[in-house]
Amino acid sequence: MSDNKLPVPASGQAVGYGRPPAQHRFQKGRSGNPGGRPRGAKNKPKPLDPALQPTDNLILEEAYRPVTIREGEKTIELPAIQAAVRSLAISAMKGSRLSQRALAELVRTVEERKSSERLTSMENAFEYQQKWTEELERRRKLGITDLPDPVPHPDDIVIDMRTGHVRTEGPLDEREKKDWEKRIARRAEAQDEVNAFAEKWRKARGEKQKEFWLAEWHFEQRIFDIINDGMPERYKVKLQNRSWAKGASREGKALEEFRRDR
Repeated sequence: MSDNKLPVPASGQAVGYGRPPAQHRFQKGRSGNPGGRPRGAKNKPKPLDPALQPTDNLILEEAYRPVTIREGEKTIELPAIQAAVRSLAISAMKGSRLSQRALAELVRTVEERKSSERLTSMENAFEYQQKWTEELERRRKLGITDLPDPVPHPDDIVIDMRTGHVRTEGPLDEREKKDWEKRIARRAEAQDEVNAFAEKWRKARGEKQKEFWLAEWHFEQRIFDIINDGMPERYKVKLQNRSWAKGASREGKALEEFRRDR
C-alpha cells in the first residue's frame, strides 16, 4: 500500500498538487495576471464616440444587408432597402392607396433632391470654368508661362445643358495628370519611331529589310493609335507617316481591337 501523504518541506508546509510552495502562491489582493484585462472590464461598455455615428452605421448596415426574395419561380438577392421599395411598388400596383401615396411621395422626394444636386453641380462647374478661363486669358495676355494649368482644366469640363450632367474629359487631379502626361509622352515617342521606321523602310533595298522595318513601323503605329483612340477629342492628334499597308492599325479602331484581343 502506497503512502499518499504529501511531502513536507523544512518549512513544515505540505506541498504537492493544488498546494504550491508559499513563495510561488498568488498573494492576497494582487492579480495573478497583472498585464491582463482589469477587473470588470468584460461587462464595461466601451466609451461612445459620437463622431462614429454608430446609429447611422447600424441603420445603413441593415438597409443594405442582402436578403433573398422569390419572384415567381426565381429567387433573387437584393439589398433590404431595395426589397422594401419593391414590395411597396407591388402593393401600390395592386391598388393600395396608402402604398400609392407613399411611393409617389418617395419618388417625388428623390427626384427633387437629384434635380437640386444637378443644379448645384452645374452652378459649380460654370463658376469654375469662368474663373479659370478668365485667369488663363489674363496669363496669356501678360505672357505668363511659368505657372501650371489648373487641374481639371476648364476646357476639359463638359456641361450637358439638356440633362444637367457634368463630366470631365481629362485628368481630375495631379496624380491623374502625371498618368496622362506619361501616355502623351509615349504617344509622342511612338510618332518619332513611326517617322524613323518609315524612313528606313523607304531606303531599304532588300525585301527582308523592308519587311523588318515595316513590322517595326506597324508596331509603333499601333501603340500610337491605341493611346490616341482612348483620349477625348481635345487631346487627339493626327499621326504622320501613317502606313496603309495590310495589317496596319487604323485610327479609331485600334483600341477596340486591342480590348477585344486581350
